[in-house]
Amino acid sequence: MRTRLVSGVAAVLVLCAAPAAQALPGTHAPAISTYDTRASSVVLAYRHGSGSGGPFNTFSYNANFTSTTGKLSAQFGIHYVNYAPSEGDSTAHGVGASGVGLFVFPVAGRYDDGVPKAALSFDVGVVPTAYISGQRNFLTLPLVLGFGVPLSPARQLTFTPWIEVAPSVNLDTVFRSADIKPDPNSVTIDPKTGTVSLSQSAIEAAVKKGVTVDAGVSVPMRVGLETAIHLGESADFNIYTSLHTLGGGFSGSSVFTLGAGLVFRWDDIVPAVLPVERRLDREGCDAIEGRFRTCPNSRQWLSPEQKSRLAPSDSAPATAPIPPAVRAPTAPAVSPSPAVPAAPAAKPAPAPTPAPTAPATAPAPPSAAFPG
Repeated sequence: MRTRLVSGVAAVLVLCAAPAAQALPGTHAPAISTYDTRASSVVLAYRHGSGSGGPFNTFSYNANFTSTTGKLSAQFGIHYVNYAPSEGDSTAHGVGASGVGLFVFPVAGRYDDGVPKAALSFDVGVVPTAYISGQRNFLTLPLVLGFGVPLSPARQLTFTPWIEVAPSVNLDTVFRSADIKPDPNSVTIDPKTGTVSLSQSAIEAAVKKGVTVDAGVSVPMRVGLETAIHLGESADFNIYTSLHTLGGGFSGSSVFTLGAGLVFRWDDIVPAVLPVERRLDREGCDAIEGRFRTCPNSRQWLSPEQKSRLAPSDSAPATAPIPPAVRAPTAPAVSPSPAVPAAPAAKPAPAPTPAPTAPATAPAPPSAAFPG
């Protein structure tokens, strides 16, 4: 009876004094919710993992904020996670938080709606995740470094293969009540009150036997593929697949994850990722005019009204002016004179053969109209 009572007291002390533990390597929540950085969005997602290490379930909510250039997305998420180890331990429930910066740089242009045809992506952030169960408590603190290649064969579809490296600090605490066996010689019972007491050294010895604490640093890795179906400029449907292991690198139990998520863009697509003609559709006339006045060409620009008021010489090529026709001076009026027969035209030279000639006519006298 006394031994059972001591064992119960020691178990309660262990549960109260056991430190918060850290997760196994590779059990942290997802880092990236979407590789679409065209606009700020929220993402609701579910992922299920299965493998030799046991089933995983993750429910995620992410709030993402896009920069004005459309190349940076700050993604913040909160995740509910649970893990049922295949070794027979009780299911561990936990929570994770993520803060990640995602950079996407197009390398092959964009479609009309801003979707990059091909791009390179880089992400960096932290995803601390903690699990708590009756027997096991663990927490992992990973620094996530990722690389991906978004490829869009059409503007409605984007495939993003990615790889992730996550240097992690891990602490795993396991409590086994069956291993707690305090030394009976360290038990003191008060005969008057029946109070049972243990020495400090006896409690510490019992805790060491019943609690195992493993701390260390590892570098788990993940690879995966995200398929994004663009339902329009306001929503996407994502399909997530990934493969990782519960250990450093690709060592340990393997886990395959499959999931899906809905992306809702609560803000407009940033104008920087749109073509010029679509970008100006969302700008006010005053803003467009103000921006144009800052350009050097605005000093030489003329409106159609100004061009219509220009002189022909201003718009036509420079040519020598055509002088007006000069009129001959008009002779002074004279009084009419009697008609005088005009002098006959000169006759051609006579032929070699003799021929009769016309009688000579006396020349006409001079007149005022023809003085010559």
